[in-house]
Amino acid sequence: MSENNYVELRHLEKHFKDFHASKDININISKGKLVALLGPSGSGKTTILRMIAGLETPDSGDIILDGKVVNNIPGSERGIGFVFQNYALFRYMTVYDNIAFGLRVKKTKESEIKERVSELLKLIGCEGLEKRYPSQLSGGQRQRVAFARALAPSPQLLLLDEPFAAIDAKVRVELRTWLREMISRLGITSIFVTHDQDEAIEVADEIIVTNQGRVEQKGTPRELYSRPATPFVAQFIGNSIQIKNYADFNCFEQRSPDSTAVLRPEFISVLKKNETQQFSTSADEGVVEDIIFRGSSIELRVRIHGVLLSASRSVNDTPVEVGEKVDVFVYRMYVIDGDTITLVDNDSLKQESVVI
Repeated sequence: MSENNYVELRHLEKHFKDFHASKDININISKGKLVALLGPSGSGKTTILRMIAGLETPDSGDIILDGKVVNNIPGSERGIGFVFQNYALFRYMTVYDNIAFGLRVKKTKESEIKERVSELLKLIGCEGLEKRYPSQLSGGQRQRVAFARALAPSPQLLLLDEPFAAIDAKVRVELRTWLREMISRLGITSIFVTHDQDEAIEVADEIIVTNQGRVEQKGTPRELYSRPATPFVAQFIGNSIQIKNYADFNCFEQRSPDSTAVLRPEFISVLKKNETQQFSTSADEGVVEDIIFRGSSIELRVRIHGVLLSASRSVNDTPVEVGEKVDVFVYRMYVIDGDTITLVDNDSLKQESVVI
């Protein structure tokens, strides 16, 4: 094990009766990193988190924290703080008592508890709220208190299970920024589970993508987005759509009969018929079927060759209408042939493809 790794999972297996939840899980997480476990529902990400926390026991394999195998050590003795998605605050305890709970379990002196709670209230920006009860707090405030309670005993590892799932959209965005800044300031190794790609990309130093109980890929958000290692990651990351007859698009050739392609909105340009296009001879004609205002951009759903594609236009561009015929230029696409993923550029760009 590398000295820089705080968490190492070796060949973890976990079954729930006939359901194989974790399949040969091997993960290394460096000290001080904020890592996201990202995947669809049922992909095994929460099971991994619960095994690290000691809430589930693996059938086989080792869980190593700071160089020590902890399989047989109770979760309460692993030096872990856990934040649940529904806060799990004690309703009949004040904010002060909620944060102090873990310290009192450890029989910490009241003078030290008072100092620690005061320090954490300042850290989470909730000074003056120590006498309030959870019902008197907003969702964002309750989640911050849950963070503080998990941090109170000074854990070496912080685990968060869908920490923003129960919070409204605007507060969720604010808490993402706050969490990243807080973890960076504390330098505590942290793992959080999420199914929200935007959340993982915005917050995490590294992302571990899970699927059907396996780890598909681990890397920085940029690495996963630009260099997917498996067909699943290529299709899962980004607002992607899979197409089979990709040779129907101008200047693309079918690599093999069984190969398919993945298109993302940023691979596509949509122009009105009267707008100039450098590669107009390589564009296809499509019909706009839906227009969605996204605030900073306009999302277009365009039907072309029987496929409904998603693309973006600037709010400053000339508006298009539903039913309007437009020119669609596909710059590039990921071609999936078996386990091979190739980023293929439109032939009119005259650039070599990159094989991953």
